Amino acid sequence: MSGNIGVARICVKATEEASEATSESNESTGQAELPTAPPPFNPRQAIANVVEYQEAHPEFAAGIATWITIGIILFILGLLLFLYSEIQAVLVVRDQDFRAKLVSLNYMMEGKNIDDLNKEENATMRFRPYLSILSMLLIFISLACLFYPLCDILNVVGLPSAPCLLIVSFGALFASICIATFFMFVVWSCTRTYAALVFLLISVSGSFLLPTGNPILLLLWMTVTFGGGAAYFWFVPDHYQKNPLKDSANGKPSWLQDIGDFSISTDGNEIVNAIHEKIETEGKRFKKEKV
Repeated sequence: MSGNIGVARICVKATEEASEATSESNESTGQAELPTAPPPFNPRQAIANVVEYQEAHPEFAAGIATWITIGIILFILGLLLFLYSEIQAVLVVRDQDFRAKLVSLNYMMEGKNIDDLNKEENATMRFRPYLSILSMLLIFISLACLFYPLCDILNVVGLPSAPCLLIVSFGALFASICIATFFMFVVWSCTRTYAALVFLLISVSGSFLLPTGNPILLLLWMTVTFGGGAAYFWFVPDHYQKNPLKDSANGKPSWLQDIGDFSISTDGNEIVNAIHEKIETEGKRFKKEKV
């Protein structure tokens, strides 16, 4: 009996010595304790924090309202300019298609009047890509202004907001592409059905992927979007222009449709000339309507 008690005492003593040695070893090596998991997100507490912060800082809501107001104004302006540019392009393309069809059916003869009208319309179309890109840029800036207050709210709530500006910028970029392609689908669906479906596919796929926030999926979507769009609207038409189909009226498949001239130049003189031609054309049109 006494032997068992002695063995038990020896085991207890050995255990205590082992634990002391382990603690001393951890202290000597500077081993840190494992970090504890952060508490789960509490929406009610987050709302309470925002309300409390707003009561202590009345300018907080005013700042958010300012950003939202600027964003809404820029968004409306950009959207109106974008619709004006694309709707006018649709009208020009429809008129040219109609005249070409009349000529092919021998209901109209080609002549100087038609050539002059086509030149005037093409001059108007030269300014179209710059106006559309400018309006898309305004839409991007407006969405960035609308999303930016989220950074302040995340900071007040206590959630990580370090790369918030980067997230807002990329989110606004992807959202502006989805919005622009959706309205391109709406505008061009009446005269370029297949091309409009391409825009719809881009818009819908981006709208599904954007809420995920997965950078890999979004970069893949951007690659497929720009690559597929360039192939459909530029590379494949160039191929059929060099190698036209014999059994097609315009030398290319019926599913391959253009959306008018969207040529962009980096030459400043050409950009200025496009703006000047646009102003002259609109001035002549305004004078005719006034008379």
